[in-house]
Amino acid sequence: MDKKTAGANGYCWKDIGIFGDGTCPELALLVHCRRCPVYAAAGRRHLDRDLPQGYLEDRARVMAQPKETAQIGTLSVMAFRMAAERFALKTIFFQEAAEPSPVHSLPLKVNRIFRGIANINGELLPCLSITDLLDLTSETAAGAPPVVYERMLVVGRDGHRFVFPVEQILGVHRVAPEDLGDVPSTLSRSARALTRGIFFLNGYPVGLLDEERLFPAMDRSLNA
Repeated sequence: MDKKTAGANGYCWKDIGIFGDGTCPELALLVHCRRCPVYAAAGRRHLDRDLPQGYLEDRARVMAQPKETAQIGTLSVMAFRMAAERFALKTIFFQEAAEPSPVHSLPLKVNRIFRGIANINGELLPCLSITDLLDLTSETAAGAPPVVYERMLVVGRDGHRFVFPVEQILGVHRVAPEDLGDVPSTLSRSARALTRGIFFLNGYPVGLLDEERLFPAMDRSLNA
């Protein structure tokens, strides 16, 4: 390396080059240090340097460790909260999380579950109350603030798309088959019929909804 261009620390590009004060006379022609042979030679030396002491031994220990394998049948689910209860649906049926949108009722069509049509990113989707579908609604205590729905979830299966409001999205999680327990009798009959099992998330029980029963139930609500 040319001592006149190397700089005090041996890296001229940090002193007088593009990463320094820019006073290197070669910059007028090269514009950037990456075109300079001094910079290129330093890069080659960096790649050709000897391995740190103990590097190969450390890598051998890492490679010798048993590999983690994913359990067969592990489910990826999207968890959410509504009516103070926690539920989840396989992520393959989850399509979008949207901001709350006004729901427009349809004359002679709306019912306890089918609330109307919501505009989600320019697409009109049937909006359902899953809390009513699962019979989760409970009497609001006197003076208690109304439920605030923070998000609307868009789900779909076989070309049928629906949107429904939730109080909170709890994120995507993985559930092993053996972690699924029986549905407790404390759930409503409708919730038990549409739930395939219970798993625990941060100490709270979460009901995994059965898509084979949930989507037909949502379809039926449109014609109720």
